[in-house]
Amino acid sequence: EALSREQAIRFYTIYCARAMFLEKEVGSLETGKLADFIVLDTDLLTCPVDAIREAKVLQTYCDGRLVFQR
Repeated sequence: EALSREQAIRFYTIYCARAMFLEKEVGSLETGKLADFIVLDTDLLTCPVDAIREAKVLQTYCDGRLVFQR
């Protein structure tokens, strides 16, 4: 058995936030939550499976502020 790509992303985002009782602060991009997210050069939901491991982080945002840019 395996998770879909969407399920895997949810496990690393909103489900982790719920497990830490932080779903009101983090875990999804919504008004009032901390905007911690990355921008990738690849769409993980549609790219070939082999391309996932080659995906590069282009930007990283913490609390809505750009903290890394390739």
